[in-house]
Amino acid sequence: MKPILYGLQYVIDHQLFGKTRPLICGLVLTNRCNLGCRHCRVAKRGQKDLSFEQVCAAIHAYYEQGGRCLYLQGGEPFLWHDGPYGLDDVVDYARTLGFLTVVIYTNGTYPLHTSASTVFVSVDGLETTHDALRGKSFERIMGNIQRSVHPSLYINYTINSLNKDEIGAFCAHVERFDRIRGVFFYFHTPYYGYDELYIEPDERTRILHTILDLKKQYRILNSRAGLRAALRNDWERPLSICTVYEESTTYTCCRHAGDPELCRQCGYLSYAEIDQTLKLKPSAVLQALKYF
Repeated sequence: MKPILYGLQYVIDHQLFGKTRPLICGLVLTNRCNLGCRHCRVAKRGQKDLSFEQVCAAIHAYYEQGGRCLYLQGGEPFLWHDGPYGLDDVVDYARTLGFLTVVIYTNGTYPLHTSASTVFVSVDGLETTHDALRGKSFERIMGNIQRSVHPSLYINYTINSLNKDEIGAFCAHVERFDRIRGVFFYFHTPYYGYDELYIEPDERTRILHTILDLKKQYRILNSRAGLRAALRNDWERPLSICTVYEESTTYTCCRHAGDPELCRQCGYLSYAEIDQTLKLKPSAVLQALKYF
């Protein structure tokens, strides 16, 4: 109940009083990863492992600024440790301090045992396609999902030119797993230039209409309002209420901020959801309540 009340108060303060305290605070624990995905070059930014002391200082700073929603990311966050401290020590510290929601973004190759509020697991297609994009890991990930007892487990699926035609088949596959509460779709963003994974705007439009149609029968987390905002490509960017902390630097919106063309091509549709939730679009508000 507390996260819901906080969310409602946040929207009121933001809309009526123009308050801009942080909403989503992303914390990069490490840039190390055990996979070598075709779309990602985060590991080339340097390891940048935070000490537990640095983690606590960053979380405390977020709290003092008004943040109450913490996203733990990487690299692969389950790889992070500092001596005796591991990922759940970070979750526990954030909760003790007063954070209402702690979310983990993971590639799912490690056992999904955590006290975090919500876990998003990246799976980019059925086995052959996923393994071509991320390295042989699909079977291990789905096994970890089956063995998990976490109550709030979702899939992140990033749509690109290789997996764009198996979205429906993937949704049908996910229906077999009771542990998966839904799939959230993103689009490949050309952070490093227009590569072979990029999808042209007309094709993106076709895919968005397909997802809107698939929502009638599958557990798709994207709201209709968020998907329509993606069709119009008109959600606010950069989102100043979302920050990412990597080592000693805090970025507004994402770690690739400051490029208007990249913003225009952004496929990070969770920010479209935030934008529509703050505009009190009913479908976006209802979907947000599912994982906050």
